[in-house]
Amino acid sequence: MATGVNPQPEAGTRFEIDRRPMLVVLLSRLSRQLWIAGILIVFASLVGLAPPEGLAVEGWRTLCIFAMCVALWASGLLPLAITSLLAIALVPMLGVMPASDAYGYFGSKVVFFILGAFMLSAALTSSGLSKRLATMVVQRFGKTPTSLVIAVFLLCAAAATVMSSHAVAAMVFPIVVDIARALQLRPLRSKLGMALFFALAWGSIVGGSLTILGGGRGPLAIGLLEEFADGGGQTIGFGQFIAYAAPMVLIMLGSAAFVLTRLEFEVTSTEAARERLAAALHDMGKMTTRERIVGLTVAATVGLWLFAGDRLGLANIAIVGMATLFVLGAMRWREVEENVNWGVIVMYGGAICLGGAMEKSGAALWLTQTVLNADALSPGTLMIGIALVSALLTEFMSNSAVVAMLMPPALSLAHAQGIDLAAMTMVVVLPSNFAFMFPVSTPVTAIAWSAGYYTPSQVVSRGILLHVAGLLAMILSILVIWPAFGLL
Repeated sequence: MATGVNPQPEAGTRFEIDRRPMLVVLLSRLSRQLWIAGILIVFASLVGLAPPEGLAVEGWRTLCIFAMCVALWASGLLPLAITSLLAIALVPMLGVMPASDAYGYFGSKVVFFILGAFMLSAALTSSGLSKRLATMVVQRFGKTPTSLVIAVFLLCAAAATVMSSHAVAAMVFPIVVDIARALQLRPLRSKLGMALFFALAWGSIVGGSLTILGGGRGPLAIGLLEEFADGGGQTIGFGQFIAYAAPMVLIMLGSAAFVLTRLEFEVTSTEAARERLAAALHDMGKMTTRERIVGLTVAATVGLWLFAGDRLGLANIAIVGMATLFVLGAMRWREVEENVNWGVIVMYGGAICLGGAMEKSGAALWLTQTVLNADALSPGTLMIGIALVSALLTEFMSNSAVVAMLMPPALSLAHAQGIDLAAMTMVVVLPSNFAFMFPVSTPVTAIAWSAGYYTPSQVVSRGILLHVAGLLAMILSILVIWPAFGLL
């Protein structure tokens, strides 16, 4: 019943009065909108200018769209998917290509491969199979503090070869949190706790670099490569991707394991954690029929990707594998809606469209010839320079945005200099996953950081070591390993 008495604030409630001028308050509240407006105003001004010498009007307008997208991708002012959709709309609006061609890029087989791979990953998560396997591995092999850290590291690395790396991090995170609680590891004070969450992040990142399934970077890059080749049959198969990535991944696995095991842990026994994991396994009960179906289907799909991907098509295999789960009753559409990042799929379709427009309008080639003096560099030096740029950018912006930004000019440059297009694609995509320090490039780093077991200085000082190891591995691959095995 209403009493007409105004409710009183709870005891201890604090109110802060903003004494800044009203204009300053409004500007602070609208800062994001003002930055977006500034970018759009600059974009509109540039589009109205005459194109530079040697570049057609369509190419100049495409370059303006590209610059605007780079600014929005790098700043994070708009979601990646919205920026990509905006690019698709602007391409036909500004007369770069017909609308049917621009929107037709959503029909790229790479987009459907990503969709199928995400659905298979969702099946592993929603069925509980991924959590069961993760718990079993850590409980069985984590008998000492060092072996526990290595078990988490290798578990995440192995899982990220068949699942999206951020899905792996999200799956293993609660398990590592339970371990930390069972061993009474104190945030910001426990070296074992710090090592466990480093292992989670680094394992997911490094393992996710080995195959196309570790994240959207690989499929996006391959889609951009195929559009650049314009039906010329140039692509990168599932096994070929592994062949390019394996040398770097092996070197980085060894480097990360070395860094992780150099710490002196304050805990001598992991028995409490293993007992807790054993109890969790007992609560899960026996493996269900659904888990067995999901496991066999995913294993068969990966096998087909590896041994018949070039003949049957990666996207076709992914869709058949996904349909098999529904036919056998091991997957429900509600679980797909909950676990698939639809925004990422939209982003890839838009990025592939923008890459195609950059290539067909001549903007990518003009940009590389203007910005880079490629004639003065050897092919190896040029590829190392692209790898360095990719590795540096990925710490400050989304790794998918890095790929979308660098691929068009890098491919044009490779074509002009006679560099193998597949190798240049890998030079861009592999270092774009070096997100070892800041929680910006990938959700993996943000998930591990959120546990609160290490400071920014700790993650930066150790992340730099992995950056250096990765770049050395890339240089070795470009100059020695790839040529030796006929990959370059």
